[in-house]
Amino acid sequence: MTRKGDDAARFSVFAELALPIPLPRTFSYGVPETLRRAEPGVRARARFGRRVLVGCVTRITSTPPELPEGTTLQPLLSLLDDEPVLASEQLELAEWIADYYLASPGLVCRSMLPPETPRGETIQYQRVAGATASGAGGRLLDVLERPMTARAAAKALGKKSVSGTLATLVRDNSVEILRRTAKGGGRRIRVATITEQGRQALDEDTLHPTTSRILTLLSVATDPVPVGTIRNELDIARGPFASLVSRELITLDEETLAETPWHRLKGAAKDARPELTDAQDQVVQSIRDALTSRAFKPFVLHGVTGSGKTEVYMRVAETVLACGRNVLILVPEIALTPRLAALLHARFGERVAILHSALGSGERRDEWWRIRHGEAAVVVGARAAVLAPVDNLGLVVVDEEHEGSYKQEERPRYNARDVAIVRAKNDGAVVLLGSATPSLESYTHATAGRYGLLTLSERIASRPLAAVELIDMKEVVTSEGPDVVLSSAIRDAIEDRLEAKEQALVLLNRRGYAGQMVCRQCGLSLVCTDCSVSMTLHKRGTLAVCHYCGLGRPAPTKCETCDGEYLRRVGYGTERLEAIVRESFPKAAVERMDRDTMRAKGSYEALLSRFGERKIDILVGTQMLAKGHDFPDVTLVGVLGADNGLGAPDFRAAERTFQLMTQVAGRAGRGERPGEVFIQTFTPEHYSLQFAQAQDYLGFYETERKYRRALLYPPALSLINVIIEGSSTAEASREARRAAAYLNREPIDGVRILGPAFAVRSKVAKRFRTQILIKLRKSEHARVRHLLRGLLRDDALSRVMHVDIDPMTLS
Repeated sequence: MTRKGDDAARFSVFAELALPIPLPRTFSYGVPETLRRAEPGVRARARFGRRVLVGCVTRITSTPPELPEGTTLQPLLSLLDDEPVLASEQLELAEWIADYYLASPGLVCRSMLPPETPRGETIQYQRVAGATASGAGGRLLDVLERPMTARAAAKALGKKSVSGTLATLVRDNSVEILRRTAKGGGRRIRVATITEQGRQALDEDTLHPTTSRILTLLSVATDPVPVGTIRNELDIARGPFASLVSRELITLDEETLAETPWHRLKGAAKDARPELTDAQDQVVQSIRDALTSRAFKPFVLHGVTGSGKTEVYMRVAETVLACGRNVLILVPEIALTPRLAALLHARFGERVAILHSALGSGERRDEWWRIRHGEAAVVVGARAAVLAPVDNLGLVVVDEEHEGSYKQEERPRYNARDVAIVRAKNDGAVVLLGSATPSLESYTHATAGRYGLLTLSERIASRPLAAVELIDMKEVVTSEGPDVVLSSAIRDAIEDRLEAKEQALVLLNRRGYAGQMVCRQCGLSLVCTDCSVSMTLHKRGTLAVCHYCGLGRPAPTKCETCDGEYLRRVGYGTERLEAIVRESFPKAAVERMDRDTMRAKGSYEALLSRFGERKIDILVGTQMLAKGHDFPDVTLVGVLGADNGLGAPDFRAAERTFQLMTQVAGRAGRGERPGEVFIQTFTPEHYSLQFAQAQDYLGFYETERKYRRALLYPPALSLINVIIEGSSTAEASREARRAAAYLNREPIDGVRILGPAFAVRSKVAKRFRTQILIKLRKSEHARVRHLLRGLLRDDALSRVMHVDIDPMTLS
């Protein structure tokens, strides 16, 4: 039962607040007179149950909300911003994401906000008009007639702290919290400027040599010089800066220095501006024609590896910038960002901003605010950059658009590629989906005429694609033994490349030292106690780690089931592969690129820079190696365990394998010298590997599409995966049956509801998992989402149910 808010007499203005909780709705609050400056896009504090949360105002209205019987409308407690942090276009996008993906509007808005509160924020407290209190509270209210910080209030009362009393007054709505946030962030640095008196002193012969050097450096500078720069330039530990200020020879001031990642990228690329091939020129012209209409137009750019897609992006970006509009470029992996960002920086200078999670917190914050203030016209980054505060978009590029990493697997579960298309549509922009191996969904849209199709079918300078050879590991095991890791064909090829002073990549899409530990006595493997998966061995087999929940512990020396002492390490990962390569080629410089080695800030840039400078001969790694890198001296790629992914219980397994093999093959032979690729596999007859060997995308597309159509998987139908969790198998099964009964009560034509059944990963982080798979026509998507939205209103189910719209994996 609902009623019109009886609090209309207390409030004349009401706010809808998106709170960062996993519920797919906003919440209504009253706006006190003191907070009437509230508007959509500002952050606000409000009470939610016993907690006080910070949310984003999405709507202001004078219409009282309908409230459940027995509830009272709560007021906003305070505002964190004087003006909107999220623009109206971002709020519109957030609303679409929340509606389509059945996501929490608050979690979506939180993903759009700056990575952290900018530096320069001050928190002050002020008495609410008419508020009263007794005792210590009353004395504090008297002090807070004007805004002041907690420290200042404590000092005024002669106390060490007033935090407890303040918390009580805030809770009782007797004190308002005022936050003043500096525009942008950055770190404060001291800068020096020479005075006129200092310039005159340079003519004196009595100056101390250090003083003379400092004044000389400052005298030729056109702007204030950071003190740290002076110390570095002159190699002085401290310097007489205080003395020079007292003598009025220099002045010292403070400036805010934005923290940017450019110091790690400058010099990494030069703007060569190559001449376009005829095919590139035709593609660029087609996109420019679409740009003139200033209307939404999606394109799929199908270009083979090494065909010059990046230069197409930059040429089109030049046109967009010349028209006064902005550009957003997405890449699937953080590892790809430095190279592309360096190329863009060489072309467009400081107008480029970078956003990805491997940046330091200060860098992310400052780049976000540069974009928000319009100081950056080109934004490049990984998945979350699609939510960056870029306005007036003219071009959105999704590079390697097929990549599954564009799909966020935690809340909110959005696909950045699809969100990018919606952003472009909202702004009347061109969206360019580039890939050598487009997703089946995107290519189907292109062949059906819903997207434009652009093709680059040859490499730059007509260089040939690398020759690909499939190595049948069944034969290798027969001739070289069961424990072989590197076949003799790959070892010999690497040796040849080292003698020719060329570089090699060795890919294994499995990190760690060994895949699992198995007891030879009872046959059981070491399984994570919190998940239904085997633990992977790291650090030369001494540490067992679960790659799903992160649990890590020392590897056992005895079987934990039968107490047997005969434990065998089965399989291998990139950590062990690196050791094997180092042992096989002791004179070569070998390094590894995977998630374990790329954790430190700047590690991607540093490693790729060393590889580009020929300081590394052999680079071992996971799929990070396969995407986007352009190193002309790489003439050999070896792939191990090519069929690891083919056995996965997932309808995209063949597509992912074909894409990975084709992409990694494209890393070889991009320079003047031809490339070779060796792929080790136990199933060389599989069609995905056969087409990858021929680098025949169209052949694979037609074959795979037939299978998808027969089995009713995308792009033939859409999918929605509903995961229901529980603390036990009984609870998970019970709640799943209840959800399935709700969904099946009104059958919808063209909608198939499969399950419930236990999920592939039936237990993760101590939670048991079941799933319901929904196959549906796109025309029924809105209706099914409405049905699921009703299911999420069930409080018990909403706490244990996760809805994945358009899932990339069913595990």
